[in-house]
Amino acid sequence: MPSARYYREQAQLLMSWALAASDPDHATQLAARAMELLQRSMTAEGSQGLDLDQAIMEFNNEQMRPRPVQQQQQRQQAQANQDDPTKGSS
Repeated sequence: MPSARYYREQAQLLMSWALAASDPDHATQLAARAMELLQRSMTAEGSQGLDLDQAIMEFNNEQMRPRPVQQQQQRQQAQANQDDPTKGSS
């Protein structure tokens, strides 16, 4: 049986995909599957102290942290916009 951590990591991955999905129906399916995996993480061995609210809060906190690649892309975009004002946001 997979560990609670495994289920949480898989749920986190599915939620990342859901956030990136352009099709709302597909995003909903991915999010629903992620919630199922979070539920399984609660029933998995060793997860007795973890509740769904805590798992969701951990996921949300992880999503709010900028990743190094995102920070670099944001800096490059800001620099490009400063260099050429016609390429600013539409």
